[in-house]
Amino acid sequence: MITVGCDIGKKSFDVFLGGKHYKFENEKSGIEKFISECKSHEISRIVLEPTGGYERNLLKKLIFYKFPVSVVNPFYVRNFARSKQDLAKTDKIDAKILSEYGEKMDPKLYEQKESYRFDLEELTNRRDNLVCMQKEENQRLENEPSKIIARSIDQHLKYLQKSIEDIELKIEKLVKENAKDIDEVLQSEKGIGDQTSAILIGLLPELGRIDNRQIAKLVGLAPMANDSGSRFGSRSIRGGRERVRSALYMAAISAIRSNQKVKDFYKRLRAQGKLPKIAIVAVMRKLIVILNSKMRLFYDGKAYF
Repeated sequence: MITVGCDIGKKSFDVFLGGKHYKFENEKSGIEKFISECKSHEISRIVLEPTGGYERNLLKKLIFYKFPVSVVNPFYVRNFARSKQDLAKTDKIDAKILSEYGEKMDPKLYEQKESYRFDLEELTNRRDNLVCMQKEENQRLENEPSKIIARSIDQHLKYLQKSIEDIELKIEKLVKENAKDIDEVLQSEKGIGDQTSAILIGLLPELGRIDNRQIAKLVGLAPMANDSGSRFGSRSIRGGRERVRSALYMAAISAIRSNQKVKDFYKRLRAQGKLPKIAIVAVMRKLIVILNSKMRLFYDGKAYF
């Protein structure tokens, strides 16, 4: 059984497979050639890193053909390379390191996810981009620009608002056609709205399929110890899925206002002297644990309310 390493770039990706190095174009025909090569071997795992979206088409194809895939954190892979004293860095070397990392560290396999979840991920990402542009334009408008610039900004803001509404309709349609029941479970928890639910469905297919400790760590909400000898450092969160965490932050703010059990939990933490930011992170963790438990009951065919 072979562990394959893939180092993905914008135009091409380097592969270490069965002791040999290959290079494929990062487009449809190149991906198909790679798939064909993989089919001629017994593959135990294909290891790749997230690269700003350049990995998406390859990942979708690998999942379609049901190859076992691990999407690993580049930070951990680089530290693994340093531990081996492999300090050189090229695409060819990186592909080999990814293969070795997969063999030695046995990273978690990527949750097989349906194609609609990839579409949902792209749509919610596009909405985030448009909302960001909208905020930037509003900030420019606050600086009282000249009339001609203000008119241009106003026109752009109208275009952005229309684009956001169009994207939201596409998201709503996609969720309704493919994940209506899951959306209902998620939004049954006060504080979780349409957009947070869509992000969770698209970017966190593991929800309800792993235990509460694992889901918190996966999102990046598990406090990490920072102790050494007699020193006990403050815990902090790191890593995980940043977009999911950002969505949960906004959901936590909403839940503190509208969800009584969450509000009481937050007040209790503040009364204990916890800083607002730390208390909000605790609320985020509580929310994802609640949602994970509800989704687990849903998949088991039990009541989740």
